[in-house]
Amino acid sequence: MTDSDRVPTADAPQQGPSSALLTVVVFGDFQCPYCARGRQVLRDLEAVFPGQVRLVWRHLPLRAHPLAHSAAEASMEVRAAGGDAAFWRYNDLLFAHQPELTRDVLLRDAEAVGVPAERVARALEEGAHRDEVDGDAALAERLGVDATPAFLLNGSRIVGLLPFATFERAARQILARAESIADRASVYADMARDPVAVELPSAAPRATVDAWIATHDVPVPATAPSRGPAAAPVVMQVFSDFECPFCARVLPTLEALRTQYGDRLRLVWRDFPLPRHAHALLAAEAGREVMAQHGSEAFWRYHDAIFAAQTSDEGLTPGAITRVAVAAGADPAALARALEDHRHRRAIDADLAAATATGVRLGTPAFFINGHFVSGARPLADFRERIDGLLRDAR
Repeated sequence: MTDSDRVPTADAPQQGPSSALLTVVVFGDFQCPYCARGRQVLRDLEAVFPGQVRLVWRHLPLRAHPLAHSAAEASMEVRAAGGDAAFWRYNDLLFAHQPELTRDVLLRDAEAVGVPAERVARALEEGAHRDEVDGDAALAERLGVDATPAFLLNGSRIVGLLPFATFERAARQILARAESIADRASVYADMARDPVAVELPSAAPRATVDAWIATHDVPVPATAPSRGPAAAPVVMQVFSDFECPFCARVLPTLEALRTQYGDRLRLVWRDFPLPRHAHALLAAEAGREVMAQHGSEAFWRYHDAIFAAQTSDEGLTPGAITRVAVAAGADPAALARALEDHRHRRAIDADLAAATATGVRLGTPAFFINGHFVSGARPLADFRERIDGLLRDAR
């Protein structure tokens, strides 16, 4: 298969037949939780289109992930020692062990795929593969890719962890065109130069004040952290992200609303970690574990402290998240187990699904107040006007 000058593949780890009509170039980061989940997308593509898919890995370690660059360098040393097969086994291990990723884990997982730990350690110390990893990042910049995971299917771009149906539909479009090219050896080069315009999910228009008119059925989960009585006439569900600065900015407004409305207002936390925030998902899982161990009061202590940690010298890192959770009362050993086995991921995914089901394009923070949608960290007076109107209607 002729390579592409625009999206080259020859020097990168690969998996699948070289003659495959569909080449998927993945820009990934070993500390990105959405990249870990994106591996299932790749497996599903291989299963749905057997023998027609070639996977190519490119590194895009994000600055917010402190170990991502080292993990990428280690993976390239594993490849140098054991070839592409060893690389992909190592790739899977790093994602499986992502919550506990340390330098020691990088070396241990290398041993597990047959590469001596001391060889990988030496390569990291010498920066043997630093230029390769930086070269991948430079390629991503030239292509306009600045987030992970990003997928280029014969050059057609899909960014983020979209539903698998999007990938399958795009793959069928691309394969239909690939099969029409007489010179099969030139398929990848031709299509990467002139990619298919794939059909992506249509985005709903951004919310305006008019969005308040509609109401949405957004049931409150029984296990959701909340403040205020369940029978309160006004229920404000807050879809939020612990790493979002705008979510932190709205906290004084929410506290002022609680003070003013008292038992007439119930605040409900819903997790909506954004893919571009490196540690938002981990922070959400830790918050859920604090809640599971000690209830709502402990969760809200964690909530306030984790938002405060955003602006600390350390920022929101895995270590900071753990310390805040323990300070809120979490047992360290139980917390570590919960983060390792991702037992709260289902509840977080349910919140994401509930947001998606509304059909509204959400950013963070986003609010559903008795089912009415409000977007963004709005002024206090705006929220008061809306809540006062709901209270009048409830009389």
